[in-house]
Amino acid sequence: MLLDVSRYEADRQERWERLRVAAEFREPDRVPVCFGIGGSYYCWLFGYRIHEYYATPELQPEVQLKGIEWEYEALRADSSTATGLRCDIGPLAEAIVFGADIARPEGTSPRIEHIVHDSRDIERLRHIEPRRNPRLKDFFRRHERFNVAARKMGVKLALNEKPSLGIHPPLSCACALMSPTKVYEMMYTEPDLLRRFLDKCWNAFCAYSDYFDRLYHRPRKRRSVGLADDNISQISAEMFRRFEMPYYLKLREQHQAEQFSLHTDGPNDQHFKVLADEVRLTSMDIGGYSRLENAVRDMKGKVVIYGGLKCWDFYAPGRMTAETRRKVIHAIHLAAPGGGFHLAIGGETYVGVSPDGICELVRFIKRWAKYPIALPVDAD
Repeated sequence: MLLDVSRYEADRQERWERLRVAAEFREPDRVPVCFGIGGSYYCWLFGYRIHEYYATPELQPEVQLKGIEWEYEALRADSSTATGLRCDIGPLAEAIVFGADIARPEGTSPRIEHIVHDSRDIERLRHIEPRRNPRLKDFFRRHERFNVAARKMGVKLALNEKPSLGIHPPLSCACALMSPTKVYEMMYTEPDLLRRFLDKCWNAFCAYSDYFDRLYHRPRKRRSVGLADDNISQISAEMFRRFEMPYYLKLREQHQAEQFSLHTDGPNDQHFKVLADEVRLTSMDIGGYSRLENAVRDMKGKVVIYGGLKCWDFYAPGRMTAETRRKVIHAIHLAAPGGGFHLAIGGETYVGVSPDGICELVRFIKRWAKYPIALPVDAD
């Protein structure tokens, strides 16, 4: 029988309420525990080939259904709230927008081949206008193939009938098109050239955002905006202010957004104070390699903090290790009082993370991490 998520409605409402209360810097019934889990992890968990998953839209509904059911039935985290399926193209938006080649190695997700190598490439770089982009037409066709396959299966979950494509903000976009090391070097050696490069990435970002706004009659004003910008973790706070922060501020002003969220894989300790006080983020996935102590020092009470753990904490097969349990207890005592904290694997949950380990973590949190926090340091 195909998955019907309506039977989990009570659980889902309870989880949403817990997340809502924590996001208001209040204490819900217990500490929320969350994971960012996607198609690659589901493939690994259920024995599918990752490269075939991304290459075959017709395969994806089957994989996603199994993954979502596992999240509801086994994991039961506060992030286990999915109600729909959608075609997953992988991290390829910049390839579509700029016409870059795509590598599809076996055993992993596809990646973009660099097309910018020197100043001449930067000066020549142009994004493809959305209305004239054949790859965007293929993007829509892939989504339709996915939806047709899902309907044939008799899927009872919502399908994405209005697919849209968005690239990363300028720094991470540039690092998708060019060697990241060269991009970072240009901050010191050719700052004016880099600004022209980043401006081209920003113009592409806006062109595609505006295109989909018009296509789907979306209002320009947004209640919230969110960015994924992994590459800021490799630059200093000074360079962030000079080269990337101006685009964050433009985006927020453009959409008059009340809420502003950011996802990064970390480490991001050098940015916490700037992001809290100058960018005025409202929530942040701090990544797996940031120090929670620094996030609490600079952002607690101003930014909802999502993190505290990393994938490495769960690569050991089977149960949670004693070391990971100690880290969990420390994170809760440090960051949970007063709300505004989601215990999570910062960044994404990668292939190889023990499913038994993270399921045990959820059970541990449900038993021990109730408010007010009175978690024994030797809890087991």
